[in-house]
Amino acid sequence: MTKKGAILKIMRLIIIVAIVAGLSLEAKAQQVVKEKAYQLSLPAGWEKTRQVPQGIDVGFRKKLETGDYATFYFHHEYMPPEAGDPPADTSDMKRQWDSMVRNQYPDMRLLTADSPKVDGRILINGIYEFTDNGVKVRRRYTYFLSGRTAFVVQCSVSPGPWATVLNDFDSILVSLKPSSSTPKAETKSDDSAKAELKRDLPTLVSSFPSQWACSLVDVSITPRSSRAKRTLEIRLAFNRSDITDIYKATKLLFGMMKAGKSDADLNSIPSQLRSPASQSGDFIKYVGQVWGLASGYVGNINPPLEQYMVSMVDRDRQRIGSLSISREDGSAILTGKVTASEGKRVAGMYVFE
Repeated sequence: MTKKGAILKIMRLIIIVAIVAGLSLEAKAQQVVKEKAYQLSLPAGWEKTRQVPQGIDVGFRKKLETGDYATFYFHHEYMPPEAGDPPADTSDMKRQWDSMVRNQYPDMRLLTADSPKVDGRILINGIYEFTDNGVKVRRRYTYFLSGRTAFVVQCSVSPGPWATVLNDFDSILVSLKPSSSTPKAETKSDDSAKAELKRDLPTLVSSFPSQWACSLVDVSITPRSSRAKRTLEIRLAFNRSDITDIYKATKLLFGMMKAGKSDADLNSIPSQLRSPASQSGDFIKYVGQVWGLASGYVGNINPPLEQYMVSMVDRDRQRIGSLSISREDGSAILTGKVTASEGKRVAGMYVFE
């Protein structure tokens, strides 16, 4: 799996949550919880919560002597073999995750975080302090892969009791693992997929650098009754004033690469497009993160999609253009079956309009 593909897959799991040493307790103080998709052990005093925040699948809590609650929430998702394996270096994902947390909680303070023990491989781990709904909290986010199941876990409590409850957090975390059965993906409706994307895509684009600031305008899916190609269309509004020139330069460059032009030919583009052309790589990178993230939300809709499209408007909502990629070609990029070194092949996958 390419680094880009892994980031896109992992970011999707992380955005759903945005909106986790050792087993030091006696065995008799543990409550073993076994569900269809996961299993874990709870220290004394912990109970399952009746309600969890949006994007969270499961939650447990413990009432402390101070009257506060410590909470252990997580989201879990099975990653099929065709999704590939994460890259060795996940530092870029961590930096983008830090940016998303800061955008959501402006007073966020990043603390030193030792890596806890998990049943698998940790990909992202961080401890933060910020104000959440008017309350100061310390929260650890841990993303790890156990077999083919991804877990995104958040452990939260007020800063004061953090040290006293940390052993409990670590004890639950190291015991968390997937159940033995492989979960089956459920079919998702068009409306459900669109609602989830409208909820979560803004979190992704808010993590982009300021020069690539943009906002989500709309999400649509070609109706089943239509004879047109089944397409997921995502409309973005970019803030930068030169976005139209960047789009035009990227379209020109990709057309030349598709035609097999040499580097000398690429360097001979019109002078007024040379500066915008230098931004083409980042343009494709961030637009690719959008459709790449979205692909994970629409993989189980029926009838299946045939292509992904990102349409762009400027800050005055004037249409710039669009680019699209087939579902098959998108999968090839995300799973590493095609790499950036295959410029002509990659250029041929994108259609600019």
